[in-house]
Order: sequence, then C-alpha cells, then structure tokens
Amino acid sequence: MGADAARTPAPHALLLPYPAQGHVIPFMELADRLLDRGFAVTFVNTEFNHRRVVVAAGGGRAPDGRLRLVGVADGMGDGEDRDNFVRLNACMKEAMPLRLDALLDADDERLGRVTCVVVDVGMSWALDAVKRRGLPAAALWPASAAVLAVLFGAKKLIRDGVIDDDGAPVKQENHSFRLAESMPPMDAVFLAWNYMGNRDVERMVFHYLTTTAWAAVAKADVVLCNTFEDLEPDIFGAHSPAAASILPIGPLRTCQRRTSEAPAGHFWRADDEACASFLDAQPRGSVTYVAFGSLTVMSPAQLQELALALLASARPFLWVFRPGLAAELPPAFTDLLPRHARGKVVEWAPQEKVLAHPAVGCFLTHCGWNSTLEGVRHGVPLLCWPYFTDQFTNQAYICDIWKVGLRVVPDGGDGIVAKERIMERLTSLMGDSGVKERVKRLKELAERSMGPEGKSLKNINAFMESMTK
Repeated sequence: MGADAARTPAPHALLLPYPAQGHVIPFMELADRLLDRGFAVTFVNTEFNHRRVVVAAGGGRAPDGRLRLVGVADGMGDGEDRDNFVRLNACMKEAMPLRLDALLDADDERLGRVTCVVVDVGMSWALDAVKRRGLPAAALWPASAAVLAVLFGAKKLIRDGVIDDDGAPVKQENHSFRLAESMPPMDAVFLAWNYMGNRDVERMVFHYLTTTAWAAVAKADVVLCNTFEDLEPDIFGAHSPAAASILPIGPLRTCQRRTSEAPAGHFWRADDEACASFLDAQPRGSVTYVAFGSLTVMSPAQLQELALALLASARPFLWVFRPGLAAELPPAFTDLLPRHARGKVVEWAPQEKVLAHPAVGCFLTHCGWNSTLEGVRHGVPLLCWPYFTDQFTNQAYICDIWKVGLRVVPDGGDGIVAKERIMERLTSLMGDSGVKERVKRLKELAERSMGPEGKSLKNINAFMESMTK
C-alpha cells in the first residue's frame, strides 16, 4: 500500500452559523483557526447569505482548497424579509435538515467525509442529525457568556419571579436580579429578547433562544463562547452556575490568520483602501469611528441629528453608512460634507483594521458583541448606542462593569438624541483618561488570553483536539 493511501485523512469540520452577520463572522474566524490546524472545513450558509459572502469576499475558497463554502436553501421565498427572524427560524427547521443530512453523509472527492460538526447555539436543532451519526459535536455561542448564562438559567428566573413563563419581566423593584450573589445585577427589562418592540415577537424569540440553548448544552459535547475569562470573570467564577457549561475561546478575532485570503464572512464589500488612506491622514487618536452593525435602522430625524453632530464636532470621523441603515443621508449633511474636509462616509468598512489604526480615538457603536469585542481588543473607548437584543446587556458591561465607555441617552420623551447631546458625549469620552486606561488594560488581557500561555488559546486547542477523537 502506498504512502498516500495509508495516510490518515485530515479531519473535516462542518460549520453551521445562524444566518446573521454577527454570527457568520466569528464562525469564519473559527474556520480559519481550524484550517490553521490542518482541518478541512465545509462552511454552510443559507443560500441567501452564501451569495452575499462570496460576492463581498471577491472569491470562494481558501488558497489551498481546504475551505468549501456551501449554500443551503432556508425555505423562504426570494422576496421575503429575512430580518423576520421568527419566520426565518421556522422555515429553516423545515427546509434545511435534508440538505444537511446529505452533506453529513457525502464523501467529498477533495475533503473527504465530515468527521466533526460545530453548530451555532441558535441552530442546535441540527445536533440531532450529528449525534445520530456518532460524530463529535460542538455548539458555538457568538455573543457574551452573560447572555448565554441567562438563557441557561431562565427556568430559575421564572421560579424566582424575575420573569414570567414567556420571558416578560415581572414587576419588582428596578427589575433588577442577579444570576448568583457574586455576580453583577442585571435588568430584566433589557434581557436579549425583551426589547424588540413587539410582545408577541419577544415571546417567540424567548422560547426559541431558551429552547436552542438548552438543546445545545444537552446534545453538544462542548459549548464554546466567543469571550475570555478576564472579560467576564463573574460568569466563569467558582460560584457561577454557568461556569461548568461554557468554554471561553475568544476573542476569536485576536488570531493572526495565515489563511489571509479566506473570506471573512462579511455581507458587504469593505472599502479597505478608502478607509486606510483617510485614517492615514488623520492625527493619532482623533477619529470618531461610527458603525451600527448589520441590522440597525435609524429614523430620518435621528439620522439628521447624528449627521449634524458629526459635522459640528470639528473632529475627523469615519462613518459606515451601510445599505438599510436609513433611506438616505440628509441633504443638510451631504451639502456640507465636502467642506468639512475631515469626514468620510463608506458603505462598509474593514472594522478590525479600522479599530487597530492609531488614528481612531473612539467608537460610536450599537454594542453588538462582535463590535464590543473588537473595540476592547484594540483598546478603543466605546460610545454606546444600543437598539435591541443583547446590545443593552453589552452596554451595561461596557459602561457599568468594565467602565470603558459612555451611554448615549435620549434627551426627551420622543426618543431622539439631539445633536448637542451627541457632541457632549463625544467630547466627554475623548477626554476621559480613566476610560482610556481601563480599555487599554482590557486590550492587554484580551491579547494575553490568546497568547502562548493564554486560557482561551489552551481552550481552543483542547476543543480542536476533542474534535479529532
């Protein structure tokens, strides 16, 4: 028998993220880690997102051909709203299992058979098919361990009268609770499912999140989380009920990818050159970077206040104005922008590179977990403007626990943050030396966690070893 025939085939991981930008990116980072360790990877997106990722990346696979990008029908029609997560969840559970079965059973000519699987916690219904085949399985939670701990502990919160059977906060003083005595207080009003503007939707999201989280911990061999112990020490402390169930492997974006040409999982093509040339021309620590993620929608009135505040601040700014954020930029802004000279608007940005640039002095963010981690990873103070889901929990950690940012709070009952208020918050944050020192310390801890002796690096190595058994 020849050497090639006798050689043990490389492990082959199938990765299945939830179909949202904030989930696909950390999954692609994990894919790159697996590729670096010699795994082959089949990366499964919905067909809708698969097309977006491939177009945005300008290509389809890693240079050595060990990354295969696959699109699977999500069961929704071409014109349907895929931001309607309640319908999307129902359609996926109906349409995707048969296609996943085929991928799990196929013996790919190039990559061989799938030998292990990592699913999003939000897609843990797929674990049944994995376990039927006896394959090693992991579930990845791409948000904070605090939010995952709340989902794991939801039954106790119901028993303790913090929330009702459908996740709604029960009236109590300040709506405040603690998962354990040693842990910081949390506000039941702003739990991940409780700020979506529609109680029926919130109820369905609560049941979906808790059901999938409980399935993940019951059926996966390990539940991974894109965080690190020093960032959420109370969650991983000896008295935390969730500590034994969650393995921190982040921040995943810390890794230096050798497979640098592999797609990064973005849904829009970033204007790398325009961002870099603009930042290169600005003084150190002077730029306000503004980005609200992939789902936030801003009212025309609020958009105008923000746009005019950026112009009036006299500070350089780089603003990501992605498709769908609002109908269009206000004319008062576009007319004045050419005269501002130090303002730049792009459709999408290479956020990791932007935040690493020395010209960036603060990050005006929606507080999505990826953005939060990336800001911390690069030591950039955060100006918090959350909109829904886990963003309010992240804001509480940023402002109240880590103390590395400030809130943007509306002035009156109309919910609009005025231009003057935005300017005042920017000035306060940029001049706060305490915030800068604290976020610098978190940056050091993030780097250490994925360093040669870091706990997250040891955890991710142990996870990858377990996937080969």
